[in-house]
Formats: sequence, C-alpha cells, structure tokens
Amino acid sequence: MKRYLLLTFLILLLTSTTSNGAEVIKEPSDLETLFNESFYESPTSLVMPKIEEVKGYSNGEEIKSNSSQVEVIEGSNIKPVRGMPLFKKTRIKITNKLREKRYKETMEEIERAKQVQEKEEAEEIKKLNKELNIKIDEPETKENISEEASNDENNKTLELEGGVKEHVTSNDVMLDAEKIDYNDKTMDITATGSPILVFPPQNVTVKADKMVYNNASNILKAYGKVEVIRDGKSAFGDYLQINMNEEDAFMDNTRAKASMLTVNAKRSEMKDDKLILHDGKMSSDESYILNFHTRMIGGNYFNNMLIDDDDKSTLSEETGQTAVHIKAKDIYVNAKRDHDVITLKKARIHYGDVNLLNWPSITIHTNKKHQFFDANYPELGSRGRLGMFAGPGFVFDTPLQGGSTLKVLPIINNDSGIGFGAMLKYRSATNYTDMAYGSSSQVFVLKGRQYFDDKLYMQYGANSYMDEWWFGPRMPKYTAELIYHDNGVIPSTIGKGLNLDFKHRFSFGYMQNNDANRHGESIPGADVGTTRTRYMAEASQTLFNYRDKENLLDLNLALVLQGSAALYGTGDTQFVGRIGPRVHTQYKYWMQDIGFFASAYQDGTPMQMYDMYRYGHANVYIREALRLNKFVTIAWSGTLTLSGDSPNGEMFQENSFIIGLGPDDFKVNLGYDWVRRQTYFAFILAMDTKGSSIEYDKMEIKNPDRLARSNEEDVELKVFDYGTDSVKTTKAPAKKMMYAEVIDIEDPDKEQI
Repeated sequence: MKRYLLLTFLILLLTSTTSNGAEVIKEPSDLETLFNESFYESPTSLVMPKIEEVKGYSNGEEIKSNSSQVEVIEGSNIKPVRGMPLFKKTRIKITNKLREKRYKETMEEIERAKQVQEKEEAEEIKKLNKELNIKIDEPETKENISEEASNDENNKTLELEGGVKEHVTSNDVMLDAEKIDYNDKTMDITATGSPILVFPPQNVTVKADKMVYNNASNILKAYGKVEVIRDGKSAFGDYLQINMNEEDAFMDNTRAKASMLTVNAKRSEMKDDKLILHDGKMSSDESYILNFHTRMIGGNYFNNMLIDDDDKSTLSEETGQTAVHIKAKDIYVNAKRDHDVITLKKARIHYGDVNLLNWPSITIHTNKKHQFFDANYPELGSRGRLGMFAGPGFVFDTPLQGGSTLKVLPIINNDSGIGFGAMLKYRSATNYTDMAYGSSSQVFVLKGRQYFDDKLYMQYGANSYMDEWWFGPRMPKYTAELIYHDNGVIPSTIGKGLNLDFKHRFSFGYMQNNDANRHGESIPGADVGTTRTRYMAEASQTLFNYRDKENLLDLNLALVLQGSAALYGTGDTQFVGRIGPRVHTQYKYWMQDIGFFASAYQDGTPMQMYDMYRYGHANVYIREALRLNKFVTIAWSGTLTLSGDSPNGEMFQENSFIIGLGPDDFKVNLGYDWVRRQTYFAFILAMDTKGSSIEYDKMEIKNPDRLARSNEEDVELKVFDYGTDSVKTTKAPAKKMMYAEVIDIEDPDKEQI
C-alpha cells in the first residue's frame, strides 16, 4: 500500500532545490585575494537560495520569509555549501556524547539533591506532627500504585464508541463520507459528500468530490476536485485512478506546488518504480536572482561596482525580462543510491526573447543533497605549464558512498606546440581534485583540496599554483599541506560600523621546490624537498566608510597589519611583517583599489623558486576597473615593488588585464596574466526565477522515492535544556519554614482582625 498513493510526494520531490554559493566580494579588503585566486580555481558554481518558509497572515494574506544561505570560507571567498566531512561528523558525535554524559550527571545530581531535600522535609514534618500529636494516614506507596496500575493495564480492552473494537494494521484505510452506497451487481462502493480516504501508516490522505472502489478489480477511482496530501504537501488533479493489483496509478491534469516551483502535467502515472509526467511544465512565480557562474578559470571582479538601475543592461532590452525558458522533448531523471542524474534531450534554451542555444543532449550529475553538480559540457582554458587546452567532457558517477563524480576530458593542449592529453576532475561534497597531462608540455599537473572540518582542510598539488593567502598563488613541484584557517570580527571598535577584522592561518606540510623559473627570475635551481610549518595572520581595522549608491560614490579606508613565520625541516626560517593602508573607491563608473605595504623580512627559505617573498621592502598593489558603457568593462591589476629589491629586479610583480563583454545579466570575462601566463575566461549569467520555466513532452523519473533523499546521516550538535533547577551545587537544599508564630494585631479603628 505504501507505493499506491505516493504520487504527490514524488511530484513534489522534483522541486528540491540546490543550495550553493558562488564567489562574490564580501568587502573591499577581499579584492586583492580574489583577483589573484580567480585565475587558479576551476569549479562550476551556482548560486541558489535555500528557502526557509515562515508562514503567517497579514490582512488576510499569507506571508513568507525567505532567506538565502551561503557559507563563508576563509573570509575572502564564498564557496559552494559543502557536505559534512567525516572528521566533523566524528567531532560532533564525540561532543554530543560528552554533553549527554554531562547532562545525565547534572540531572542525577539535581535529583539526588531533591530527594535529600524531600527526605529532610518529611522528617521535619513527621517530627512536628509528633510534637503536636497529629495523626496523618500514610499515602499509598509508589510500589502499590504501580502494581495496581499494572493489573488494570493487563485487564484493559480498548473499545470505541458503540462497543466496536478496532485493530489497526499496516493495510487498513479509513473512509469518511456523508454517503456511502454499495452495488451488489457491480461490487462498487461509492462515496459522495466530501469523501476522505486516509492511509494512516503512509500518512497519505485523498480528497475528492466522489470516490468509487471496485471490490472485484481492486481499483480505486476519484473524481472531481482530487487532492492527494502527503506530509502536509498537496497535489491536485481532475481524476485519480489506483490499481491495487498492478501497483500503478495515474492522475489527469496534475498540479503541485512546493518551494519556488509549480508543476503541471496533463497526465501523470506511476508504474514499476517510475513516475512519468506527460505534456508538462515547471515554472516559478516567485522572484529570486540566481547567479550562474560557469567558471572554467576565473572570477568576477566587477561584482563590487555600484551601477545605477537605469544604466543596467539585459539581454532583452525591450521587455527587460531575464527569465530562462527551457523546452525539452524528453527529461530523464535517474535517482540512484547516492546520485541524481538528469538528462535533457533536444533542449532549446531561451533567455528572455533570445535563443541562447540548442543542445541535443546534456546530462547533469549531482549528489543527493545537490551540494555540487557537473555535466558533460566541453571545457577550454589555460593553466600554467600545461598551456592552452580544450576538449569534450564525459561525467561518470563513482561508487563511493555519499555521492561523487569523475569527469574525463580528452584534450588538445598547446604550450610549446600542439599536443594531446587528458584531464580528470573529481568532485564530491567535501573534495575537488583536478589532474591533467599534455604531451605538448610533457608535464603532469595536479590540484586538489579535501575538507576535514569547517576550518580544517588539506590542499595538494603538482606543478599548479597553490593558495598561499597574501603571499599570492605559488607553484611548487609538488606539495601536500594541512591548513587551519579561521577569521573573526570585532564590531565598531573605534566607531559605529568601523570594525576590526582578524584572520589567521596555521599550516604544516611537505613540499618540493619548483624546477623552473616562472616570474622572469634567474634563481639557481635547488632540488630541495622538506617540511614547512607556518603561521600567518592579518588584522584589518576600518578607519572610514562611506557609500552613496544614488550618486555612485564609495570610499573605504583601512589599516592592515600582516605577519608570517615559517620553520622548515632543514632548520631554515622565514619571517615577514608588513603594514600599510588600503583604500577602495568608486566615482561614477571608475572603481579602484590601492594599497601600500612597508615590509620587514628575513627570508631564509631553502625553496626560493617556490615560496620566497617577492614584493620587497615597499610595494604597492593597484586594481582599476572602468565601465565604458553598458556592454564593455575593462580592468587591470598590478603589484609594483618600489624599493628595487625584488628577486627579478623588476618593478612589476603582477600584471593582469581583464575585459568584460556583454550586458549585466549575461557577461563573458576574458583576460590574461603575463606573470603566470594564464588565460582568464568566465561565463556569468544572472537569472531571475520569476517567469522561468521548463516545458517537456515527457519527464520520466526512475526510483522517485529516492530522489533527493540521502542515506547519509545528518549530525547536529545537541543542546540540552537543564531547566531552572539545573544549577550544579554542593550546598544543602534550603529548608522550608515549619513553624509560624501567631501575634495579636491592633486595628487603629478598634476593629478586631
């Protein structure tokens, strides 16, 4: 019976949302790290709000409270919301055990204190009664009461009104209607007058204008305004039929709503663990901005620029609509044990009035909690030492529990000539790993990160630029490093809105020195591999903050102090300290970030090609962006060493250029880093869900009861309520007053009281 009336529940599962976060700029002080790191990450990310509905009513209308949830990592970037790593699960379980043990001990101590107090009070009362010669009947003991209750329980029989005994089993249903008729010839049971059919074990309720159950065929039919309710969620239709023998069901003109989506289908049927919707449409009438950031390489430096609403441009200038409409012939959804796989056949994608593309077939793979996704689209880009690359992508689900994917790309690469190779990309809720080989450069590249906890992770790589925080991305020959990174803020330290931000990072790992000069330097090679223990910190005090959105004016001034100390396995050390101001400004459509650092350092690193300090005793960094018109924005980034003591003797240590092409809701960013020889490419799409839709001739969902349902255990920190009497104490309980003294009170009006 469990499978007979799952229709509503299964349809509503189609509307489960992902909750990922794209990289955005949190504050002006993040721009330096963002601009540098944007060249070296290569996930595909999607911003989608996590909807939290708080229902209420105002003036007779239903109101909802919606919020977007993203996860802030390392203070400077907003990464996709990750799954819960095994280390974090273990830590929470241990914490819960300790909390539960402490709670039980506290409750036992409180109970013992209460028993001591009750015993003392009873003895005091007994003593008082004896002195006053008062005899009180002893109450029945708990043991006697429990014994009598047990005897009554054994002799109890549950009866309903009228003396009808009820025995509920998993196959029982309850029917309530104003009128029920039975036809002996057709063996039809007809219920009219607001009939309601309830399946208690499955928590399913069916309502209709009329219901007919045929005892011979074992078929239930519902007519009129049909509503199927499961766990408080409803699906509506004009006609419902359930075949109890064949274990299938179908509904005409199905309509359901959950979260942001409304689902419609002319006909829906369930058979053989498949839910099939025909001639349907999924659409949204609620407005949420989704930022699709298909990053093959790069980020979006232009996000922080203030833009007047009248100057914003869209793909559809005439209507101003930014809705996406997808028309597909067939949609196949396979809900596997750990993965949900969605395939669109003959899909046409429209953005407003513009036809973006026609796609013969695309398959999207994601885990059950939709924390990441990957698809079989081609990729192109550039990476240091690998050169330019391009190739088609093929995605496979891995058998690892929790859901993960592996993307395989045969590639053509061009470094010192045309070559061939392959690229592998592994994705899970707590890990990403990219590796590639190209015959043109004859080099193997690797880059990955594994999260163990919210602030603890490991990064590893070979011939790839690794995240070295404010040291800038650096390329070792290979490395594996465990990192703890945390941040905090002290609000309004020197004035309202003038906060002190603090970030620090502790790391330990093993790395091999690079075997090639990468920054125009001529450093003698050293085949050194050793451990490194390093602590880094940054304190940023905001001194002034002003923003006028109407006149496109923005000014933020901060004083920054940074420090780093490293100890190598060879016994060598490295110390760097620097301090200086940094300012973010915008005047009209000219935005810039300028910072100056005065540095003191003792650089004894044995791996100079890899992690020597390259910015000298005095350096300036500059980020400039200029919006030329609605469709063209240009930006430049540079770091200049003013003291003339850089390893390569050059003034420019960073030199990057980016151009953004297209309207604000559909932009392509292109750029190049001359120092690291990296090509920048990003495709950015801002979509309003209101009015967006997906139309299909047929949507087939295999194993719909597993769609978006994860077998992973959700672990949360337990919070115990100790109550008002839960204070731990060794003091003796307070005694209650046992005696009262009676005195005469004289009334001024001589009235006796």
